[in-house]
Amino acid sequence: MKRTQIIILAAGKGSRMGGEIPKALTQLGSQSMIEHVLDTIENLSLIKKPIVVVGYKSKMIKDTLGDRVRYVTQEEQLGTGHAVNMAIPMLDDDVERILVLYADQPFISEETIHNLIHIKQNSENSLSIATALIEDNILFKNQFYNFGRILRDTAGHIKAIIEKKDANEEQLTIREVNPAYFCCDVPWVNNQLKNLKNNNAQGEYYLTDLVKIAFEESHYIDSIQINEKEALGANTPDQLKVLQDYLNK
Repeated sequence: MKRTQIIILAAGKGSRMGGEIPKALTQLGSQSMIEHVLDTIENLSLIKKPIVVVGYKSKMIKDTLGDRVRYVTQEEQLGTGHAVNMAIPMLDDDVERILVLYADQPFISEETIHNLIHIKQNSENSLSIATALIEDNILFKNQFYNFGRILRDTAGHIKAIIEKKDANEEQLTIREVNPAYFCCDVPWVNNQLKNLKNNNAQGEYYLTDLVKIAFEESHYIDSIQINEKEALGANTPDQLKVLQDYLNK
C-alpha cells in the first residue's frame, strides 16, 4: 500500500521571539509548539514517523523529540521549498505523497490532516491545500497580515498564492490566506521543486510557488477550508499570547 509521509518544517531561529531557542521549541502551555503538532499526528496512528526539517540549534530539537521523528538538516535558510527539497531523499519507496506542516502552527487538527490526505488520495490532481478565510478584523491585522494571500481566477479556482512581501495593495486586502498545509504527489513535487526560482523579495525558494506551477500546467488545485484557530501561528511574543488564549478554547 502506498503511504503518505508527513514533513514538518522546524528549521527557523525565531529571533523575533526574543529568545535563543529554535522557534519550534517555543513553549505553549505545558509543552513546545512542535510537540503539540506531533501529539496530533500520533493520534492518527500513521505508520511512518514524521520527517522534521531542522536547522538552528538542531541538537536542542533532537534532544527534545528523541526518536519520535526522523530528522534532516537545512544548513542554510533558503526558504520553504528548499526545506522540503532537503527531505525528499529520505522518502521510502512506498511513499506516494507528502503532507507539509509547520512546527509553529500547533493547532492543526486530526480532521484536517485526514481530509488533506483523503482528498489527495482520491484525486488525480497533483496538489491539495488548506486555506483559511479570516473574518475577525483584529486577527487578520495582528496574526494573519503577513500570510500569503490566495488568488483565484474568475471561476473561483485557485491560481496562485502571493506572499505578503510580493503582494500589491489590492492583493493585501484579500482575507483568504495560506496556512501552508500542502499535500502533493511525490513524483510531481520532486520534479517541480527543482524548477522553483528565488526571484522574490526574500531571495528564497517558496513552496507556495507550486500552486502557480500547478495552475500553469492546467492542474485543478483541490482545497479545503479550515477555521482561524487551526491556521494560527506565532512569530512574536504578542502572537504567541493569542495562541495561549486559544489553547483551551
